[in-house]
Amino acid sequence: MNKIKEYLEDVRKEMKKVSWPDQDELVDYTIVVVVFTILLSTFIFAIDQVYSTILEAIYQ
Repeated sequence: MNKIKEYLEDVRKEMKKVSWPDQDELVDYTIVVVVFTILLSTFIFAIDQVYSTILEAIYQ
């Protein structure tokens, strides 16, 4: 039981050291993640369409 208590105290101490982003930074980071996700999804979709077209042409 002592080890659990010590662990939780250490966690509390470390959480105080964390540099949390403010709201503006959080919004900026969220926008970057959403835009990057959309771009990556679009790229993967385009590559999939190209491969599908090529494979369809080969097998017909």
